Amino acid sequence: MPTPYDPDSDLSRRLELLEAYDILNTPPEQEFDDVVLVASEACETPVALVSLVEDQRQWFKARIGFEACDTPIEQSVCRHSLASAELLVIPDLAADPRTKDNALVTLPPNIRFYAGAPLIGPDDIAIGTLCVIDTVPRPEGLTESQKRILSALARQVIAHLEARRVSHRKDELFRRQKGLSASIRAGAHKNLAAQEAGRVGTFEIDIATGEMEVSAELCRIFDVPVAPRYPASVFESKVVEEDRDLRSTEETRADGSAALEVQYRIRTEQDGMKWISRHATIQRDENGVVTRMLGTVQDVTEQIRAGLRMQALLDLGDRLRDLDDVKDMALAAADLLGRALYASRAGFGIVDRKRQAVEILPEWRAPGIASVAGPHYLRDYGPILDDMTSGRTVVISDVAVDPRMADRAARLMGLGARVITLTPILDHGSFNLMVFVHHGKLHEWTDEELAFVRSVGDRVQIAMARLQAKNDQVTLNREIGHRLKNTFAMIQAIANQTLRPIAEREHVASFEKRLHALSRAHDILLVDQSGATFKSIVDALADTMGMEGRLDVEGPEILLGPRGAMSLGLLLHELGTNAMKYGAWSLPEGMVKVRWSVSRSIPDEVLQFTWAEFGGPAPKQPERRGFGSKLIQMGLIGTGGVALSYDPPGFSAEMSAALQQLQQAN
Repeated sequence: MPTPYDPDSDLSRRLELLEAYDILNTPPEQEFDDVVLVASEACETPVALVSLVEDQRQWFKARIGFEACDTPIEQSVCRHSLASAELLVIPDLAADPRTKDNALVTLPPNIRFYAGAPLIGPDDIAIGTLCVIDTVPRPEGLTESQKRILSALARQVIAHLEARRVSHRKDELFRRQKGLSASIRAGAHKNLAAQEAGRVGTFEIDIATGEMEVSAELCRIFDVPVAPRYPASVFESKVVEEDRDLRSTEETRADGSAALEVQYRIRTEQDGMKWISRHATIQRDENGVVTRMLGTVQDVTEQIRAGLRMQALLDLGDRLRDLDDVKDMALAAADLLGRALYASRAGFGIVDRKRQAVEILPEWRAPGIASVAGPHYLRDYGPILDDMTSGRTVVISDVAVDPRMADRAARLMGLGARVITLTPILDHGSFNLMVFVHHGKLHEWTDEELAFVRSVGDRVQIAMARLQAKNDQVTLNREIGHRLKNTFAMIQAIANQTLRPIAEREHVASFEKRLHALSRAHDILLVDQSGATFKSIVDALADTMGMEGRLDVEGPEILLGPRGAMSLGLLLHELGTNAMKYGAWSLPEGMVKVRWSVSRSIPDEVLQFTWAEFGGPAPKQPERRGFGSKLIQMGLIGTGGVALSYDPPGFSAEMSAALQQLQQAN
């Protein structure tokens, strides 16, 4: 007797993976609908389902031949497939002890045969099945070819789910980046306005003697010992020459005096560089000679640096947008980071937890500072590693006195890293990126500066993740395309074997051509999963049928969604096939004109499509309506209007459909 299935085994992991795929209760999607269609045809069953098993129910992402969109877990046959990676076949559900009392077996629809291939995601977690069902027992089960097809299609379902997850991850990262940009722009001016006014010192200069009477606060701003008087040269010597006229205004008053405002940088021992703003009044004697200058000096360092940080964040988005290499991204961000913070070195490290290593990418360095790029080991970070892996920023104010750096202080100071900050950037709780900034001199970090470093790190992490997601998408598309080609080839081989006894070989040939058209449409979509352009699909028809010089094409650039692109590809195939058999392309001089346009009607835009044949035999209406004729009569995605004409000079078709429907993702 088969071992009873435990519905609670791996339940939490299954639910977590289903949540990560974000697939439950979503609308139908063409990719999954195609899978159940192929499964039903290949296995010759009236029912095929993509079934996802939760704790209380099973829900069908795609279904054919089955009305209900879900069933209670007690009625789920698919849950019995989750216990093994092998395909489960039950020839007669009414005779199997696991299913003989199932309401779906004892009551309508009275299912009797079941075959299910488990949908196995990452870490060997089964989330459901791709199953085929019949209402009569099938003692012979499935053929070996049918089993291989069903298993291959199940893997295709997982590939589609992984593609959705990668696509959603890209969208999420894009939204995060936009939100981060908006918060930076909205909060920058607020942060500037909230800055403290800064310290203010007063002075009075006797121009004749060069002596200055100064306040204690002015001495502290210029980082000199507090004294009531100083030679003016003491303060002038600290001004950075190239910034002396960074901003300067002068206003002459009616009494001959002048009010001046100057902003420039000064050198200090303690803080390295700082900005000051000087407001002064100049007094002149009766001959107009300047005699005294009285004024104030204000420390505006933080206001200036906040503005530089804000501009760096805005510039960072522009730089990252055009880069497609991780090292280039890191170097561009490090350049802005290091310059905005007047650091000696700034850069990024990629964390590899499996190797317990950090790869330091090429960094920004001030002149004369050596590079530390290359592999490093996490063990080298010793006592600060726990803080970093927990996502906490590590600030080492002075390696010379910090006990955590006692064994490497001399080496770090030789590298221009007397002050260090390490900011770990976590992605979904995982430590995978590190931002570092070094100063060669003592520097007192502010909360705003540390927040700036983290903001830069977050933006770089988002950009790198988007790049990785894009690369993953390309790889996944390539793998999907390879598997899909194999699936189509397998279906075609089975069709050849199954349909070999049929005398009307034109039906077999038509099936093979339609299958090829479907495969070609999938190839176009795999180039860009968001859809395909109208022209690319028309060009694919000319290439497939060898009619490049006999197809006259004209229309605007329009992107169609996957469903619209698939519908147009199949429709063009039928029109082209008929043209080759009975119409313009059956004669050497025949031509086909394809035109499309968009009418700006209210309330919706409508796409107009025309197929017109010239130079062929006299057209005549078909005597019977086969699948191809029905497909043409349905028009674009089965909606809109269709007008067919068999009048001279040749067959023509005019079709229309709402552009929005053609461009929908599903």
